[in-house]
Amino acid sequence: MTNYKNLLRQLGFSALAENIYFTLIRKGSCSIAELAQFNGKFRPAIYRALPELLSANLISKIMKGKRIIYKAESPVAISTLIKKQTKDIEEVLPELVKSFQQKDRKPKISFYEGKEGIATVYEQLISSTKKGGAIWRYESAEDYKKNKRYYPSLYWKRAGATGDIDKYVITNLKTHQKRHKNLNRLSKAVNLPFEDNITELIGDGKVIFIDYDTETAIVIENERFANFQKTIFKMFFEKI
Repeated sequence: MTNYKNLLRQLGFSALAENIYFTLIRKGSCSIAELAQFNGKFRPAIYRALPELLSANLISKIMKGKRIIYKAESPVAISTLIKKQTKDIEEVLPELVKSFQQKDRKPKISFYEGKEGIATVYEQLISSTKKGGAIWRYESAEDYKKNKRYYPSLYWKRAGATGDIDKYVITNLKTHQKRHKNLNRLSKAVNLPFEDNITELIGDGKVIFIDYDTETAIVIENERFANFQKTIFKMFFEKI
């Protein structure tokens, strides 16, 4: 019987219920007293375990004179039980998958504060962008040079003038004119007041808002949100 160990436990039965069933397979039929003796348990424990097996039709009870005797049903009943559990799982699985997918579609929102927090946001954005990829940026800087202090070294290395990431920017005229000439081909300016000192960054699967005045960053991680914002940026960029 050692080969069958844990067979019923894998189906959700208790260890004692499993032992009782295999005892009845070996012995044919037993009374409560005999089951307690063979399994080294007190009668109350046996009584508590029996309903598991009875409700699953793995055992049955019969009257023998004035005594109640329990006997095992054919092990084929285990196969029937497995098929029923499989059917039950298949019935609820589509709803579970739907719930899981809906959970995944909800945006994850994180908040960062301080100079280090903003630098971390930039670091994560650049690290998650593949070589040859791109990021899209709305830049409403009051003083572009002051905001540079938040950039980590990786940002300069990969998103700078000689980096491996293209950076498309929509900004104000003052900031646009100060940009490196190698970057101006991917930068466009709006001829209207645009100095809120807030940046929006759009990357692969995430949208980031940075308020330099309060040193606060909000990161929204969601593919649909990012694609939506990216589409709006591209349409606006082409019209400027």
